[in-house]
Amino acid sequence: MAISRKEKEANLASLTSDLKNARGVVFTEYRGMTVKQLDNVRKNLRKENVKLQVVKINLLKKALATLGISPDGLKYNGPVALAVSQEEETAPARILQSMVKDNPQLVLDGGIFNQELVGSDVVIRLASLPSKQQLLGQLVSVLAGPARGLVTVLSGNTRNLLNVLNAIKEKRSK
Repeated sequence: MAISRKEKEANLASLTSDLKNARGVVFTEYRGMTVKQLDNVRKNLRKENVKLQVVKINLLKKALATLGISPDGLKYNGPVALAVSQEEETAPARILQSMVKDNPQLVLDGGIFNQELVGSDVVIRLASLPSKQQLLGQLVSVLAGPARGLVTVLSGNTRNLLNVLNAIKEKRSK
């Protein structure tokens, strides 16, 4: 069934809006995957608020051109799957990279980072970065380190005083 011009324009506007508001976008090939496998990928991505959508390459090129991003680096000639995150830059790359082992048909081809197209090498490096929650945990640990050290030092003096007092008590009780 043919799509009307209004539907095409609505699809373009929706895709352009998604890409404009996205913090992380990864392009991936999915050919050879079953519908069940693709649904499983979508389910895992949804857990971290990442949206996976399959779009035609011409629609993607028009959306990129609307955003002022040169679509010259796109090498696709058919539909492509986009993983889009509105919250975290590394989430799409990290999740898809973890799923490549079980789904070798997924090929991370590139993405959009800082409003420009990047290659697969940049996407793979982004995938190796820790998540935002992990980074926040590491920051809290680093900030709490000096306080933890101070408490340890201060409790050491108290512990030594108690040991001396216990030794004096035992000596007197004999």
